[in-house]
Amino acid sequence: MCKGTRLCLTVVLLVAGLLSGMAFAAGPEQRVAALQKKYQQLRSLTFDFSQTTQNGGRIKHGSGNAVFYRPAVTEAAGSPGIVRWNYTGPTEQTIINDGASLSIYTPQDKQLLVSPTQDMEADVTYAIFTGTKNLLDEFAAAAGDPLFRLNDPPAGDEALQLTPKKPHPQVKRIQLWVSGDLTIHRLLMEDHFGALTELTFTNVHFNTLRQGDTQQMQALRALDLAPGTEIIQQ
Repeated sequence: MCKGTRLCLTVVLLVAGLLSGMAFAAGPEQRVAALQKKYQQLRSLTFDFSQTTQNGGRIKHGSGNAVFYRPAVTEAAGSPGIVRWNYTGPTEQTIINDGASLSIYTPQDKQLLVSPTQDMEADVTYAIFTGTKNLLDEFAAAAGDPLFRLNDPPAGDEALQLTPKKPHPQVKRIQLWVSGDLTIHRLLMEDHFGALTELTFTNVHFNTLRQGDTQQMQALRALDLAPGTEIIQQ
């Protein structure tokens, strides 16, 4: 389960945007620029994930899957998208961001939180995914720090580090481990209190969802609320 919802959204939305086929010869800023161009053209992205969180001396694990879907892709940046983040264990939780509202449903608590995205820090990263902000305007790119790690990095991958150019209340720095075609296999994020969140990605698929599919959009927004679920509008 995601204990820091805004932090998890930051992770997911960055993952959606940082994928490309650029060679490693270019410097970090050039690679990030290529990533920006690539993700603006994505129709969809799906993957499974495992999560490890370390806070103080406590370690927690989670797992699930995520879907990013853009109903339409235009030449101009800023095409709206839908993000669905499904935690399947150890506690179920669903996070949906459609650009207008953010919904967080926890079946165990019978609680649904709904907030306007413009009122949340996560709105920044949603904008990055949809292309309404330039990634290099928001983050400084650099080669990865070999000492910044929670677990052994994926063999053969190269690390890139992103640091917010302006103070961010949730994120101190992010490190990505990517293969030769810049497919992300792992992401590690640190907050200002030293807590670490690591995500490892498997079964990554690009552009497998049909564009402009009304039923797909409805399914991604749908929540099967348990009877008696409390809906809290924030």
